[in-house]
Amino acid sequence: MKVAFLSLSVLLFSNLGFAKTLVVSDIDDTIKVTDVLNKANAVKNGLFSKKAFSGMNELFNEFNNSDTIITYVSGSPTVIKEIVDNFLEDNHFPQKENLTLKKGKVSTYDYKLAVIRDQIAKMNPDKIILLGDDTEFDPEVYNTISKENKIESIYIRAVQNRKLPNNAKIINFISPVEIAANELLKGNLSGASLTKITNAFVKQAENSQIAIKNRYCPIEGRSQLEELKQKVSEQSAIDSLVLAQEKIIKACRK
Repeated sequence: MKVAFLSLSVLLFSNLGFAKTLVVSDIDDTIKVTDVLNKANAVKNGLFSKKAFSGMNELFNEFNNSDTIITYVSGSPTVIKEIVDNFLEDNHFPQKENLTLKKGKVSTYDYKLAVIRDQIAKMNPDKIILLGDDTEFDPEVYNTISKENKIESIYIRAVQNRKLPNNAKIINFISPVEIAANELLKGNLSGASLTKITNAFVKQAENSQIAIKNRYCPIEGRSQLEELKQKVSEQSAIDSLVLAQEKIIKACRK
């Protein structure tokens, strides 16, 4: 398996330098509305849809700076690389050149684990932030990675809101505002960044860009947003959390 990933790693790291912060993200159902749990929808959306979850591009652009490398590690096959490239470009996600797709018949779990391990070993970053979803193996992959490395944050989109590994680093989310507020508390994003991300989330959000139809969509809102309101001190941050909560409730009750 190491041999299988060698050429992939060489290609990826030829475009990467060293970074203080490494952000690793899945694509389907993490930043792109795909609906992996429905095979017919997954094929259709994977090939033809360019719909991103609301506000995720703004979140990534707020992460994007000279000290940060953002990589996209997707279980999609390499034959649709151009389609994935176009999705990232059309939705204004930064550092789209740092994209890795799966080759061959290796399992998605083994593939992602190997690639992310290689990235961390190559860059040796001070901080590692992992983003994924709960449709397939991201929680288990990231849980394994966190046992081997000091991880700053793990965020898992609650598509089906399934039980996640028992790991204090893992936080589930439905909006990028939850991620931004947590990163504000850790000192990795500013209050101004939280405001930008919230405004983008609310402005872009159609119902289908907040949650996938017939998947997890909390009509009562997110308890995490209420908890975060008790932790942040800036009034602008509190206002952002209230605005995001209102948008989620409105969308999920339709």
